[in-house]
Amino acid sequence: MIEVDLGEIADKVVNQCMKVEEDEVIQVNGGPHNFDMIEEIALSVRKNGAFPVIKSNSDSLEKKMIEGVDIDYLEKTPEYYLNWLDDIDGVIGVDHQRDPRQLSELSEEKIGAKRRGKRKINDKFQEDNIRWTGIGYPTEEKAEMYGIEYEDFWNMFWKAMNTDYEELHEEGKSIADEMRGEDEVHITSNKGTDLNFSIEDRRIIVDDGIIDDDDLENGDVGNNLPAGEVFCAPLEESAEGEVFFDLAFYKGNKIEGITARFEEGKIVDVEADKNGDVFNEVLEHSHGDKDRIGEFGIGINPEVNQAIGYTLTDEKIMGSIHIALGENRSFGGENESTLHWDLVMLEPTVEVGDKTIIEEGVHQI
Repeated sequence: MIEVDLGEIADKVVNQCMKVEEDEVIQVNGGPHNFDMIEEIALSVRKNGAFPVIKSNSDSLEKKMIEGVDIDYLEKTPEYYLNWLDDIDGVIGVDHQRDPRQLSELSEEKIGAKRRGKRKINDKFQEDNIRWTGIGYPTEEKAEMYGIEYEDFWNMFWKAMNTDYEELHEEGKSIADEMRGEDEVHITSNKGTDLNFSIEDRRIIVDDGIIDDDDLENGDVGNNLPAGEVFCAPLEESAEGEVFFDLAFYKGNKIEGITARFEEGKIVDVEADKNGDVFNEVLEHSHGDKDRIGEFGIGINPEVNQAIGYTLTDEKIMGSIHIALGENRSFGGENESTLHWDLVMLEPTVEVGDKTIIEEGVHQI
């Protein structure tokens, strides 16, 4: 396994990605299994003359809080936290989940209630331009769930985290430049995908791991790490056709062979070879524009070399694309929903206007 200098990574996140400044207040989130990384991030924040506030969670606590709390309380918004957000400048969150399978049997109705309770909080991040960075974290339990050797998962993840952000920016910019000013997008694959939608007049965003002044001016206040995608919000009523996704995971449940049909931007039919009921249950207990196309993204991180079901890395695979359902207001869309679900497709062919951007998973730009 490659050695990881958590202090170096923390400095990169704090100084390059978040650009933390003196006297800012930065909330740092994580779990017991990655607290060594939380410590390094907090230290880096403090060395910048800013003030870290640490918030911790765990699989077992999250499970108990959902199972043991009445649904009416789960969907209540914590008003104190809305007030707290007035006093902070950013949030850096490291994935607190060690083993998502612990949540697999939880009531989707109660999870939906919890999402509704957080809705005003998510809106406030956007309204007040509160910067955020969400960071994944590889664990042995996740590797077992995804069916990958832990060493391979660990190495791929940290290589993707340490990719050259300047090169990522240039790669993303070249694709974004080809997409800007275009209208129609046509996606096909040898597994049955044939989908059309419009991106006319929609903002094209490069997720290169850095939140700069231009991002903040455009309302792009957050990013995920590992970074590496170009994305936008399609016109919400424009998607027509079928799309095939190899796999998705939800609460530790593997959903395989997903075929979804869109009409006027909405999913009207979903079939899956395995656990299709899980997919439909997620939609059933989500609210708002949960079944509308919300995002189109193109992966550009050269260090992610295989799809395993971990969306945070899968959607960054060079030459992959992802289609998301639901919420998209933070990047220029109009969907309002408690759900945002990225679904990844491998080896697509993507045409934007009269240009082929990707051909069978290979970038043409």
